[in-house]
Amino acid sequence: MAADRSQRASKFRDDLQAFIEFKQQCHGIRLQPEEVIFEEFLGFLDIEHFLGLRGSETWSEAGNESQVIVKTLIGQVLSESLPRQVPTLYLEFARKLKPRDIILTFNYDTLLESACEAVGTPFRLVHERYAHVYPSGSGTLDTSKDEVIILKLHGSIDWFDRKPYRLRVEDAQRQGFSAVKLTDPVFNSSRNWNLARLIDGVRPEDDPLSEIYRLGDLKEFYKHPPWFLSTPILLSPSISKIVYAQKFKDLWWGLGYLGTTNLRMVIIGYSLPEHDDYALQAIFRIVKNYQDKERDLSFTSKNPEPITFVDRLGDDAERENYKRRYSFVDWNDARTFFGGFDLQVINSL
Repeated sequence: MAADRSQRASKFRDDLQAFIEFKQQCHGIRLQPEEVIFEEFLGFLDIEHFLGLRGSETWSEAGNESQVIVKTLIGQVLSESLPRQVPTLYLEFARKLKPRDIILTFNYDTLLESACEAVGTPFRLVHERYAHVYPSGSGTLDTSKDEVIILKLHGSIDWFDRKPYRLRVEDAQRQGFSAVKLTDPVFNSSRNWNLARLIDGVRPEDDPLSEIYRLGDLKEFYKHPPWFLSTPILLSPSISKIVYAQKFKDLWWGLGYLGTTNLRMVIIGYSLPEHDDYALQAIFRIVKNYQDKERDLSFTSKNPEPITFVDRLGDDAERENYKRRYSFVDWNDARTFFGGFDLQVINSL
């Protein structure tokens, strides 16, 4: 799909050919373009960009040309597939959510946020809100709002960073130019994209998420996306995505302690794909915390429920392979719904 794009699409073809040559000459593996493992190819591009192997020809902070094409295409494809009306299944799920529920998601789409907004379930997209932040970087927590916590660990198709535009404005002002003339397809556009800060309220000064904005009118924006001029903030489905995790590090902070005080845990539609192997360490820790028979539950009289796994798996071979990926789970203390995510699952929560 990206190979058919105009502008810098030829660079994508060149990068693909460079990867094919790399595999052949370094590993003795001959590949046709259709045989390339996409996540491995993106990992090749990520390393090139992260290490700055192209020097001054490095395209942008968001990635080199092929990476930008892929991220923009992800946004375009997913925005086109978003339904005009939030499906009933998602609305029912959003109604089930309670304040302080924590959802960890690797999805790029915005269906869950839309569902929460539609049914009036308050949520935030970070761990905590702050009432005050001190120069040291620490702060006083704002506990005035009861919200569901949704952590999008791979970013989102509606997230855009204002920082590059702000730096251009500041640079123009230092040089005596009028910043008014500096257009930007998201942050200084004739279009009203219904922007809202990802995090309202105060944040530590060095918080990489503090200048991220959510773009509301996704379908219209991605009809004619500003190729190479503005890129959604997300981690590409790459085997090397961990090298770009710094911007999302706050979302991962402390996840290794989750499960110790929770009374319910559900894993929906996540089969631990190999290109997300870095996430295995966190998920392993959370699951082991939850299933630890010796954990302190003196704060409640309730018993924790068995951990629940939801996925759409066909035959026994698929189910066995799934369980092998989750080999660290005590399956004697777990329940499974392998017919997919449906109302039966929601009613069981």
